[in-house]
Amino acid sequence: MAELGIGAVLDLDQLQKVLEDFSEATGLATVAVDTRGIPVTPACAFTDFCRMMRSDPRRDKLCHGCDAHGGLQSLIEGSPQAYRCHSGLVDFSVPITDGDTYVGAILCGQVRVPEAEQPEYLTNNSGWRGDVQLEELYEQVPRSNLRRIAAAAKTLLGLSQGIDGVRSRRGVAEAPRSRFPLLTLVPRPPAAEGTGATGTPAEDWSSLRAAIDAEDLAGAFGEISRLLDEAYAGAGDVRDHLVRIEDGVLAATRDSAPRLLPHLTQVVQRQRDRRTASTNRYSAQLYFERLLGMVLDEIVRSRPHRARDLRDLLNDIARHPNRALSLTEAAASTHWSPGHLSKLFKSVTGYTFVSYVTAWRISRAQLMLASTQMPVQKIAAELDFHQVNYFSRVFRSHTGLSPSEFRRQFSARDGRPAGVSLPAHHHPLLRA
Repeated sequence: MAELGIGAVLDLDQLQKVLEDFSEATGLATVAVDTRGIPVTPACAFTDFCRMMRSDPRRDKLCHGCDAHGGLQSLIEGSPQAYRCHSGLVDFSVPITDGDTYVGAILCGQVRVPEAEQPEYLTNNSGWRGDVQLEELYEQVPRSNLRRIAAAAKTLLGLSQGIDGVRSRRGVAEAPRSRFPLLTLVPRPPAAEGTGATGTPAEDWSSLRAAIDAEDLAGAFGEISRLLDEAYAGAGDVRDHLVRIEDGVLAATRDSAPRLLPHLTQVVQRQRDRRTASTNRYSAQLYFERLLGMVLDEIVRSRPHRARDLRDLLNDIARHPNRALSLTEAAASTHWSPGHLSKLFKSVTGYTFVSYVTAWRISRAQLMLASTQMPVQKIAAELDFHQVNYFSRVFRSHTGLSPSEFRRQFSARDGRPAGVSLPAHHHPLLRA
């Protein structure tokens, strides 16, 4: 039944493709297993040592036991857990649930780490030492460290944001949503009937809080954009709607960055004191992004041992949508080679690096065109397009309209997007 459970909620062929991309980008072994630790996808990038260990039925059973216990341990602890398997290699696991039901896990690793960083054995050591061939293959197993393993775990969690793409096509209409637990952004529930621009349901703050807790600036910006679109499309004084959104940000800050709350409350109050009814949609976006950036900075400061990883690069892109960041610059900031970063970035986001950065810049251009009277040439310069003609070509390729045509169709004199919802991020983004 366990195998049926995971196969019923996930398209295993699509999941296999996700794992292959991850293994190719990171060099780590991966496999998906059911609740008993029995593989449900082919092994990806397994070491020769592990392949030989699993060729022995007795040792293969021990491997299944480690995989089963590893998934359960992560489920119980509420986060990916690194552990030492019976053979002495280090793995980590990410559990998979269908609603509240545990259906299996993804196992990743098969690396050696320094003795000082060794986690505890998950099960008893199998005592394979003395087998000359195994010992030779063991020495060929890649070396790593717990920092890199933790970064890989976070990357795999980010990759799991595309879980809808590997959901089983069998019984989609009646099957509950399947997801990896500990996603960095929870799916937003449908708004309750009667809610919208004139009322902010509690779920909105849950989504925003989840994005903030996960240090997911792109997800937080997207949630704020949605709320602002509703606020500016609604009836009444926009200031009342903005106050409600500010209250939501403060509530999320109270939970995620309590030390910042007094200062952020003062910043919000000063803004309220000088806010007018003609507050521009674009200005409101910049204001809330600044608040969320302050919250993220405080969270990062409170986690001094957290290693820099792909999330930081994605957050930098979200924080600076006006910058034409190059792959070479990004690789230097992450201390990865451009080739490795390119592969990892594509496997995680589904976008090439350049197309991802460009999509953010064009998305910001849409908001500026619809909400301000800033000349097209100045918008192009603000977004790091050195030639306005080139900006116009790129903009048309993304929207089907020239910047001037887009402005005529979607702008209004009061700075509210006219007759169209214009979230700042119209493309699916990684929330890592």
